[in-house]
Amino acid sequence: MTHDGQNGKEQDAAAVQVMARHLLDVLREETRCLAQSDHAALLEILPQKEALARRISESLRNLRHTKPSNSTTARDGVAWLHLRETLQRIEALNDANGRHIAELLRIHEELLSIMVPQTYGYGPPKVPPALKGCGLSTEA
Repeated sequence: MTHDGQNGKEQDAAAVQVMARHLLDVLREETRCLAQSDHAALLEILPQKEALARRISESLRNLRHTKPSNSTTARDGVAWLHLRETLQRIEALNDANGRHIAELLRIHEELLSIMVPQTYGYGPPKVPPALKGCGLSTEA
């Protein structure tokens, strides 16, 4: 344990917590953009969201491979508890945003399938039934 009472694990948990809070803010911004149909802002958010998620994942993977300290304190447990709660909020908000996006895509796909069924419909292209007496003549 260092002089200030924090060991390396707790400091690492605090650093990941800062990134996790930032990702939570980005997800809240994504929610706002989805509600306002601000597609340009969503495209700007996506790279930032992916980079933060990747950094958090790598940090957690690195922490898992380090040896646990023999002198864990109550503060260590609290730091990890807060981090876990933040990660659970991130997962819930990301899932909610994902469901919202999936529903929007489904609605647009249905709309397109109505407008152009041969191109956007499910399964093989549908050919309208031939009506007797309404065929095209091939005679020139």
